[in-house]
Amino acid sequence: MILTAASVVLAAGAIVLIFVGQWLPASALLFVATVTALVGSHRTKTRREAEFRSRFHSVERIRETHDLSGFQRIREQAGELAAVRAVRKEFPGISLTDAVLLIRT
Repeated sequence: MILTAASVVLAAGAIVLIFVGQWLPASALLFVATVTALVGSHRTKTRREAEFRSRFHSVERIRETHDLSGFQRIREQAGELAAVRAVRKEFPGISLTDAVLLIRT
């Protein structure tokens, strides 16, 4: 979260530099903002996946402990993509591959 806020501040600074005609420093600042946002995004994804694994352990564990019939109904009515979205909303941190596996089996 802090890295995302930092990238927004850096991008705002770059915009100010563009308005005053300082293109090279603005480009460097935008590059740093992009890298900062990417690092923050990666850390968030890693944290969410770790929380998922510590809470549910595996897809098989979800299959054993949760009723997945609602997701199957969504798959039949709205398609696989909608069902995968519903799974990822219900189980934050589940990987796309695991969500698809859960829907297809």
